[in-house]
Amino acid sequence: MGSVLILAALAAGQPERSVFAAVGPGGERPVGRLVRLGNGTVEIATPDGAVTVADVVSLRRVGVTRPAFPRGSGLLTTTGDRLPGTLLGGSAEALRFQFAVAEDPWTVPLPAVSVAWLGTPPAGTPPDPDRVTWLGPNRKRDLLRLRNGDTASGTVVGFAADDETITFKSDGGQERAVPFGTVAAVAFNPALAVSRRPKGAYTLAVLRDGTRLHLVGAAADETTLRGKTLFGQAVELPISRVVALDTQRGKATELSGLRPKAEQGGFLGVTWPWAADRTVRGKPLSLLTANGVETFDHGLGTHPRTVLTYDLAGKYRRFEALVGLDPVSGRQGRAVVRVAVDGKEVTLADLTPGPAVSVRVELAGAKLLTLTVESGAAGDVQADVNWADARLFE
Repeated sequence: MGSVLILAALAAGQPERSVFAAVGPGGERPVGRLVRLGNGTVEIATPDGAVTVADVVSLRRVGVTRPAFPRGSGLLTTTGDRLPGTLLGGSAEALRFQFAVAEDPWTVPLPAVSVAWLGTPPAGTPPDPDRVTWLGPNRKRDLLRLRNGDTASGTVVGFAADDETITFKSDGGQERAVPFGTVAAVAFNPALAVSRRPKGAYTLAVLRDGTRLHLVGAAADETTLRGKTLFGQAVELPISRVVALDTQRGKATELSGLRPKAEQGGFLGVTWPWAADRTVRGKPLSLLTANGVETFDHGLGTHPRTVLTYDLAGKYRRFEALVGLDPVSGRQGRAVVRVAVDGKEVTLADLTPGPAVSVRVELAGAKLLTLTVESGAAGDVQADVNWADARLFE
């Protein structure tokens, strides 16, 4: 804690952009100025000297809130990118898109795009396409969502950037030019989507404006982050915009990507199924931390009573997470949370509204990890419990 306070004080008189806390697979947690990142290895200049961490799991900017997802116009990609910006036009093969923090327009292949929002989504619109009701299940066509609420199914033939129109052929109809100004969103045929992810490790970058951007070959120095998107676009961004860099498919495994044995019950037989990377109500995972309310990309949403048991096969050495009541749906609730390793429980404080609790449990040689959420003193009312950054470290 002392080094964090020292660095925060230093940052007040220096460019704050480079002060990060790193997490390594072996428990390393240096905090200091980011010197360089490359090939999964980060160098941090701490008050006690330079520290190098190989196979870095995450980098988090000190004292800065992890932001909510962007809500204005922009793209949702098939690999989970959330890119604020402006649709400029395109063709039957790709979009021309002005990413909000890039100088030059990007070319984004249509198979990499899930939804393009031309305006701000209406309040209450779910952040994920698979939860947006107007998209419907088992869709095999493009959809236009007009600003008046109407929806048209058919095929996006192309774009005319000079007069800002979308050439669209509706089912059973003829091609017509639809002005950008009348279109709220374009959803592309999921049957043609391509959502390939790299076989090895890659990086999730979170920016100050809420951007979520997955990069391969991420590298950084004190001023610039570089890499390439999963759809092939070269990226170069000021490091000052970066809030977090999380390694995916590296030396830490997200619990949300595993399938546990689940036991669930509830008051009067009403159950709330656990959720991966979302709350039990389908909302983004958020928790109150020392920085304020933060939105997390990975974790678990739970509600009493939930028991999740994971088969570890003895190959992990540590479990870490932040756990707390949801800041909205759990603001007046209570819950009892327990963690057990091979049946031996680790004592945790009962959850009450307030900052999330950090969980760190050693697992060397362990075969089973069990997470239990029980009702607190107020029953299961407003007892939604979120587990953010729930990870198993190799």
